Amino acid sequence: MSAINSLAEQDFEQLSIQRVENGLASIIAVHDTTLGPALGGVRIRQYESDDAAAADAMRLARAMTYKAALAGLALGGGKSVINADPRSQKTRALLEAHGRHIGLLGGRYIPGADMGTGPADLKVIAEHAPRVSSDGRDPSPYTARGVVASISAVADHLGRDGVEGLRVAVQGAGNVGLGIVELLSAAGATVLVADPDPERVRLAVEGFGAQAISLDEILQTDVDVVCPAGPGLVIDERAVDRLKAVALVGAANNMLASPAAGDALTARGIVHVPDFVSNAGGLISCDAEVNGLTDFVGKVDRIADVVMEILDRARVTGVDTSTAAIELAERRIAEVRAA
Repeated sequence: MSAINSLAEQDFEQLSIQRVENGLASIIAVHDTTLGPALGGVRIRQYESDDAAAADAMRLARAMTYKAALAGLALGGGKSVINADPRSQKTRALLEAHGRHIGLLGGRYIPGADMGTGPADLKVIAEHAPRVSSDGRDPSPYTARGVVASISAVADHLGRDGVEGLRVAVQGAGNVGLGIVELLSAAGATVLVADPDPERVRLAVEGFGAQAISLDEILQTDVDVVCPAGPGLVIDERAVDRLKAVALVGAANNMLASPAAGDALTARGIVHVPDFVSNAGGLISCDAEVNGLTDFVGKVDRIADVVMEILDRARVTGVDTSTAAIELAERRIAEVRAA
């Protein structure tokens, strides 16, 4: 599907693409600003094509709309991506060019940290963009906190007493993944971890007592909960067939490869917490930073209440949890639009 067709079919407000430093593509997707300006991270990642980069930006922006609505924030959904290798092509000039591109939107899109970027990068972007988040505070610890709150809610839903004693497989040991490993281990869970970078695995094992497992095995190991915390689109129908866990809780954005994967999870009776629900802690942190709020951690912890509401709604109505979550988010957006 072309980006132009996606704009209409998914009711997108805006897609902006510019060539920046060394001809690399800077892409900004704004899905919906009914609730407020679109806030979303700047992702720097090597894609197979600019079309693939644009498609990822649009998927992520749409999820941010629902994430903000369910978290009760006065924000819309947006995302930006730079099709580049963050290890070899991320330069000050590239970040400045992306910041100027963001500036052209006049504040409709507020950037934050994401895969391939951090607070130092946002400080550079802030020199050219009207408003930024994540330039003074790393949102990843709050993303991890919200994910662990979601896992605790799932444990309660399953009749368990919190996360103590749970076996949890974490796929990905980046900043968010390591934060999840640390919090789960401290709460008495047994944590298995896999990552392409052996050094990240070593940090999880030596720092927080996690057990290392291969990337090939992490999604099909015998655990209570699987928690993808790396790149998205990792859970397809084939992966669902191999899951031995009773629950899937997303830290990675766009965890499911297709709606069919969600249907497969429901058919197998696997409890699924959509990533745009469970990983909202980072967005809550970014919103607080932009608005100068200091008392926001309680809102991160209340993600558990949203999870319980969605699981109960899905059970009562018979729909999958993604549908239940999106229906709740769209209801809030519609109410604000009508008002």
